[in-house]
Amino acid sequence: MSDALIQKKRNEGQQEIILRLLEQVEADDSVSQDHFAKRVGIAKGLANAYFNRCLQKGWIRLKQVPKQRFLYYLTPKGFSEKARLTAEFLTSSYQFYRHVREEMGSLMAEAAKQGHRRLAVLGAEELAEITAIVSDECPVEIVGFVAPNCPRKQIAGRPVVASWSGLQHADGALLATFENARTAYDTFRAEQPGVPIFVPRQLRSLIWSKPK
Repeated sequence: MSDALIQKKRNEGQQEIILRLLEQVEADDSVSQDHFAKRVGIAKGLANAYFNRCLQKGWIRLKQVPKQRFLYYLTPKGFSEKARLTAEFLTSSYQFYRHVREEMGSLMAEAAKQGHRRLAVLGAEELAEITAIVSDECPVEIVGFVAPNCPRKQIAGRPVVASWSGLQHADGALLATFENARTAYDTFRAEQPGVPIFVPRQLRSLIWSKPK
């Protein structure tokens, strides 16, 4: 998967927020920016920027009602945009899954070829979840996930731990996170210099590029 596809995935994150906003306005015209921000897990200021963008695009409208209240409603243009984003999001998600599935499968096969059979995954997000699914078809076992400060306890029946020491008998690590990928790699490399880290192609430019 190329760097362009990584950037595309990031852009899809922004489009997904817009899609969620349009869906929320359609479902509840009294939704507030503060409520929406909490619902999708973003800052209120960022939610305001997304609302303003949708207003400027003509996808939503603002209507004042008695008691100095305001309601948002979806315009016909907004309905069309929501339908377009829904179709695009489903298509892109499938393509992303297919690319990641192929890459992670190849990477785990390479790990097995080098004699590694029990891998720890660095990360606990979407990329890590796909890795767990793919591992069932590969000659390696995923023994757990290393993700400091992650509230999750398990992924696909495997433990999520804060550090390598929380796992047993792992003989290698596989990087599977877009968020702070370089930090995750550098931190693990410093703490476990003797443990090999297998890095998918789509993350290598994030790991080995010079910091700005």
